[in-house]
Amino acid sequence: MEIFEECKDKMNRSIEALKSSFSTLRAGRVTAGLLDKVVVNCYGENMPLKNVASINSISPTDLQVKPFDPSTVRDILGGINKADLGCTISQQTGALVLKFPAPSEERRQELIKQAKRYAEDGKVAIRNIRKDFNNKAKKDDTLSEDNMHDLLDKIQKLTDDKVKQIDEILQEKIKDIETI
Repeated sequence: MEIFEECKDKMNRSIEALKSSFSTLRAGRVTAGLLDKVVVNCYGENMPLKNVASINSISPTDLQVKPFDPSTVRDILGGINKADLGCTISQQTGALVLKFPAPSEERRQELIKQAKRYAEDGKVAIRNIRKDFNNKAKKDDTLSEDNMHDLLDKIQKLTDDKVKQIDEILQEKIKDIETI
């Protein structure tokens, strides 16, 4: 049943990717994950912010970005501004402090819509994995007819479980967003 294990592994990676996407959406407390998609042009190369600075949460609404190399502060500032995070930035001795205001009701609704899009993309990915592995199972000459049908049933059950898991993660995220 190595086909099933491979399918399960891919679906689990899709769930982890969804959780990673959700971490970029601000809920009640700001986290370093909000800056995961910030790209900084340092030393002539584009690189993730976390590769050029440490990021710490210093309060529920503030993050501190401390560059590893103080000469890159301007580059980091440019990358953060380009990401349009909706925060105010102040400079303190060798660090940047990002203050995130509490989102308005309209912004919360946008965040919920974004979360639902991420969840739908996750479900599509899970269904595509199911389709690929169903095709693999059907083409596997080493499986008997009964074993193939059993495998297809197991893949469908796994798909249903993962879709349900995505719905649960989404509801949790919506609850976080609404309680800001």
